[in-house]
Amino acid sequence: MQVKTFSAPTMELALAQVKRELGPEAIILSTRKVSAGPTESWTEISAAREPLTVPDEAKPAADCASSKVIDDIQEIKSFLSLLISSKDQLTQLRTNRPLAELYHSLLAKGLDEKQVFILLNKALSDLDGETAGRATIFNAFCKRLVTKINCASPFRAISDASGPSVYTFVGPTGVGKTTTLAKLAAHLKIKRRIELAVISLDTYRIGAVEQLKTYAQILEVPFYVAQSKSELHTALEDLSHCDAVLVDTTGKNYLDPDHVNHLRSLFDGRRRFSHFLVLSATAKDEDLQQTIIHFRDIDINSLIFTKLDETIHHGCIVNQLVRFNYPVAYLGTGQRVPEDIEPATQKKLLSFLLPVGNQAA
Repeated sequence: MQVKTFSAPTMELALAQVKRELGPEAIILSTRKVSAGPTESWTEISAAREPLTVPDEAKPAADCASSKVIDDIQEIKSFLSLLISSKDQLTQLRTNRPLAELYHSLLAKGLDEKQVFILLNKALSDLDGETAGRATIFNAFCKRLVTKINCASPFRAISDASGPSVYTFVGPTGVGKTTTLAKLAAHLKIKRRIELAVISLDTYRIGAVEQLKTYAQILEVPFYVAQSKSELHTALEDLSHCDAVLVDTTGKNYLDPDHVNHLRSLFDGRRRFSHFLVLSATAKDEDLQQTIIHFRDIDINSLIFTKLDETIHHGCIVNQLVRFNYPVAYLGTGQRVPEDIEPATQKKLLSFLLPVGNQAA
């Protein structure tokens, strides 16, 4: 099997290269955006001449990867269909300089090319053919974008009328679940004066329990460790006098369905849990997308993105909010506890798309 990688300014030109060198029967293995300058990005496609073959004994392990290849092909076909049906808009992208500059700057920020294309088309439609500069087009684009993203205020409904509200922090390893929990615990205890407790399910990571126990002692709130579903529910019964309980969970590779199923089993029962899915802004866009897909079986209430201070490209955050029907609740902006966290707002999310140096505070 011959595998080659092709790069071009647009998906259309990259696919033309694939067809020219590998023929019409070539198989698309992957696509991604690569930076070609401060305000420009190119499309990179990996393609193969021959069909992929998998030995019988390796097929079970390859099922997930094969499914993903099929999904990627379907996504590419969908985008190509969109491009073919939007020839006039493609012409504008080549000839309208303000539009072309905005298009490439948004891609350079890490935004998904298909979503940018769709939203820009709608923005141009809103302008009804009027001659517009880059700022006007960008404003119209933002108006369209905010209709696709939602923010949540999950602690607004805390009430002790029927027992404590229980919030869990789930997500992959290393995203900052424990630190995020500590920041929000301080906010609830000190600013909201909520009667609060903390439970840790993370008995695997070295120092995780001690770290959270220290935070709980500083805040003078009850702290429990639970190693099973029964211990978790027993702890919650003991904490029935509280207004809210925050639950830290073990970070694992949640691309493995077994880990997600085990976590879900801990929360089965009559009690209602509100789940925060904690994700890192430094993760690859595709990894974030797959993580969210794998967590669909858990009833996620809202997302929290951490480590915004560790990257200058925040487009991957916006991509997930456009793709999935999950609101975002908080943004983690550093390691300091409790200062470095803030409620997510549409204004803040839009500021990620502005040129460096012009972002809103």
